[in-house]
Amino acid sequence: MASDNEYPSAERLPIKLVMPNQGVERRVNPGGGKAVPFRTVDSAYRVGLVHQVAASRSALSHPLQDVGVAPLRVKLLSKAIAKSHRPEQLFSSRTCPIIGAGGPGELFVKATPTGLDALESRIRNGSSKRLLKELSSVESIEPVTPVARRRGQSSLDILRHSPGDANGYITKVRLFCLDGDEDSQRLVVDFENACNRLDIKVSRAGYSTSSCTYSAECRTTNQVEDLSSVVGVRSIVPMPVLRSVRPHALNPSSLPVLPAREDVDGDVPVVVVVDSGISSAVSGMESWVVGRESVVAPPYRNEDHGTFVAGLICWGDILNPNVAGIDSGPCAVFDLQVLPNGDPAKGSVDNLTEQELLGTLEDALRRHANDFKVWNLSLGTDSVCSLDEFSSFAEELDNLQERYQVSFVISAGNYTTRPLLGFPRAGPEIDAGRITTPADSVLGITVGSLSHVDYTGAGPNSDEPAPYSRHGAGPNYVIKPDLMHYGGSCTVDGGQTRGVRSVCSGACAEDMGTSFAAPLVSKTLAQIYHRVTPTPSPVLARALLTHHARDPRTNLRVPDGQEDFFGFGLPTPAPYCLECTLSAATLVFDDVLRPGFDLEWDYFPYPESLTRDGKFFGEVWMTVAFAPARGSRWGSEYCESHIEAHFGVYRDRVNQETGEITTYFEGLVPPEHKNPGVLYESYQVSALRKWAPVRTYHGDLGARGKSGDRWRLKVSLLNRHGAEVKGDQYRPQPFSLVVTIADPGGAAPVYDEMARSLKSRFQAQNLTLRSAARVTRFV
Repeated sequence: MASDNEYPSAERLPIKLVMPNQGVERRVNPGGGKAVPFRTVDSAYRVGLVHQVAASRSALSHPLQDVGVAPLRVKLLSKAIAKSHRPEQLFSSRTCPIIGAGGPGELFVKATPTGLDALESRIRNGSSKRLLKELSSVESIEPVTPVARRRGQSSLDILRHSPGDANGYITKVRLFCLDGDEDSQRLVVDFENACNRLDIKVSRAGYSTSSCTYSAECRTTNQVEDLSSVVGVRSIVPMPVLRSVRPHALNPSSLPVLPAREDVDGDVPVVVVVDSGISSAVSGMESWVVGRESVVAPPYRNEDHGTFVAGLICWGDILNPNVAGIDSGPCAVFDLQVLPNGDPAKGSVDNLTEQELLGTLEDALRRHANDFKVWNLSLGTDSVCSLDEFSSFAEELDNLQERYQVSFVISAGNYTTRPLLGFPRAGPEIDAGRITTPADSVLGITVGSLSHVDYTGAGPNSDEPAPYSRHGAGPNYVIKPDLMHYGGSCTVDGGQTRGVRSVCSGACAEDMGTSFAAPLVSKTLAQIYHRVTPTPSPVLARALLTHHARDPRTNLRVPDGQEDFFGFGLPTPAPYCLECTLSAATLVFDDVLRPGFDLEWDYFPYPESLTRDGKFFGEVWMTVAFAPARGSRWGSEYCESHIEAHFGVYRDRVNQETGEITTYFEGLVPPEHKNPGVLYESYQVSALRKWAPVRTYHGDLGARGKSGDRWRLKVSLLNRHGAEVKGDQYRPQPFSLVVTIADPGGAAPVYDEMARSLKSRFQAQNLTLRSAARVTRFV
């Protein structure tokens, strides 16, 4: 390990890793203000709520008698949806407890005959201040309807959009989960009995037990109607089918001489290409394929798409010398062939369903997750992501990533209806062009596509989103796509195209799609996993990948309001995302937060060269990443933990009347992408990106500087749904925080000063990197 003053070169200076357990824990004072009702709770209001409970009891009389339990839907006032306002005394274990959530302000509660009696009594007679406030927050109490379970679709529409044939169509059914208690099992038994009675074949293969998700093979609209009337069913929708871009192989040319694996000295990272397969007929490609597995029968194999993706990972920089930002480090691939042929011109066609992919992925992860950390999924569905609820597909991918400690890089999806999407985007384009599942994966890294050419007046300018590239936001306003890269471009009418180049059918050709932007990000992420030693966690790898991403138009931060189209920007290739400069120092904090405590580093060192006349100068940016606790039954509240970072100074304030001096803290590095909006929790979610798994911060202290006494860094944890408790134990929340302090002018010796200050203030060491592999024999 290099000492603080022993650098590999004058330009490549190592990131500093601040060792854990050096921050000071400060107990968080419980919040909560006065229990002020949102509206008057008089006798007429109480009677109205009691009538709604009675009507629900009547509508659910048969399931309450036969099953003993039924879900109810509760709608809250929009200004009452924050965690602190949740009606947990009104809907408690003594009445009808809360069992889940849907969209913002939508709760589901568990109704039983005795629970409904107790709920009516509490509505009539409850008088505590807290209970009055909770009563005032309720807008409606009602049963879950069959139409709501079908997400507003008709039974015929569900069959039309489900894969299958006249012998049966595969739908996806999700049940209400009730914390795994006896009542939950009753709903499962009732559902399975109904399927047996209706002669509907069901399967849970590929889905985790906690998700309460099944495939159900329906033959008639009556069967769909009957399933959507089963009391335990939360939703019934068509089973998603995975698709990829049909390769076009534009402007083909002969394949140039390309480096083989034998031309490289040293170990190289590997990306698993989860796709249609990689051709063994491309000259030199086989040497980069470290292994192969296939679940596609020979008659249905068409390897064009997967080969194009693999070519970008292995040779993307060489084949596209005029496209910026492509990582040039050598990288190998593992071929996981899952997608059958979807082009009738290329032979027999078949489908791959969500359920089949999930099962195949888990089988492969069991064997290979320890060896390969980056899995490229350049595939998607036609299902546009909801703003109110994460897809069960994304949730299952999150479960796999967490269980096997890997990262999925997922294409954002392609918009194909002419005219394509312009930029800036507005009006109907916003809804029509949103990302498709499973790009809403919280732990996955979703990639959109940039244009690498100018189509002035007819399409995007260079470095703007390509017209086919879908945009965010994701559910709960999570920033999606996460990152962008160059995947080819075209005019809005599709008449002119300029793709990125890769290999296809033994030739070199152009193509375009978010499918071809994703592997370029996968390659950089694989370099991060490979170069950092010991192997970083997915959270740290994601933080390092995101931290140096920039708006490709300006090489600055992505402006507020454009993150739904650019994500956090274009990532910086390795090794530049893993090093510092003389005028900029980057620190990594890889630590753990305990529920109920903040973690802070007071008297934080700040470079002397950026401190003058009692003021601080320079630029600071931060990235915090974590894998939030998640709950599939909580709808838009799927992410159950949230971390905030605060970096700023203490100042003295003098009371003009008494002369008393008090000290207060002011943050100088605010969160990015906080657009103006309305108040209450809906503003916290949409404008401040609350509950997002990655947050970035940026502070420019300006030419006049900022005054202050000393610096302090603090991180805070917020939980909901009791996510901080697992069993009888408090559940800690790991996180990675990356902080860069820089001189925008590039002159101050920031790195040397921070290295010396850290040595006297904290235990820190260089982020250790292994030597990069080098191409030595290729000319």
